[in-house]
Amino acid sequence: MRNAIREKLMNSIPEFKDVYEPHVAGPQSEKPYGVIRQGVDTEDNEWAGFRRIVEIWPYVSRTTFTKVDDLQKKIIEALDQQLITNQATGAVFSCVYLGTAGQDVTDHEWDAITRGLRFAVMAVHQVEEDPEVSQDAWVSALSDWSEQQLNEQESGQAWSFYENRLPLGYQRPSVLWRISNHRATSTGKAGFLIDKEVVGHVISESPDLRMSAVSLLVEQLVSDIKIPLDITSRKYMTVVQPRGDFLADGLNRGQITLRLTRRAKRLTEEAPVINEAQGREI
Repeated sequence: MRNAIREKLMNSIPEFKDVYEPHVAGPQSEKPYGVIRQGVDTEDNEWAGFRRIVEIWPYVSRTTFTKVDDLQKKIIEALDQQLITNQATGAVFSCVYLGTAGQDVTDHEWDAITRGLRFAVMAVHQVEEDPEVSQDAWVSALSDWSEQQLNEQESGQAWSFYENRLPLGYQRPSVLWRISNHRATSTGKAGFLIDKEVVGHVISESPDLRMSAVSLLVEQLVSDIKIPLDITSRKYMTVVQPRGDFLADGLNRGQITLRLTRRAKRLTEEAPVINEAQGREI
């Protein structure tokens, strides 16, 4: 992962003389250069793999922080919301910019100025084969519905759609739908109510495209109210409380939340019909 980020920075930022690990860089290193500090892996979620915090520190000669500002912009453009592949291992991951790591730093010993940039690295998979993903008819129906909406109204964009988990080498722009909660409530002897909470992740390197897609889907969810589950048998899901959050990132939290509900009948065993009944007085 560290090598893949280094290659991405070197290919994207020609000003960098090199990108080092912390123990390699020193006072004699030719500036400007970058330093990668890698954090600890944590099991963040099941749909996008584990999460790791990585810091990128651009070092320039001790002149003006305007040069650091320029490098900061280029580093964010190179890594934020980008899909990166480790050519050696086949690992696929994405970086999400989290902000700066504290205040600007002046290193008198190295005659340099720098600033730390924090990224959350969401590693989709660390294996060459995708694990099996359980399918859900409700999520499949919602995915088909959203595909129709975006392909009809977001002209010129080829969207990809995923269910419950991002696959190895997923495409962008894309939408991932997953179930976050599932419950059933009795409504009497004859039936019950199925209620599924669903989260939608709109993933794209373009903020404008993400916002446009989130707005479109939420508005259409409110407008349509019901989504077909099985048209031939006239089964539908009811949409409840769809909401969009433009500030949420697509990989970690997801920008769309909603509930899908449907009433179902209880399964009952058929008993033989009583043709006649006999009794006697006591």
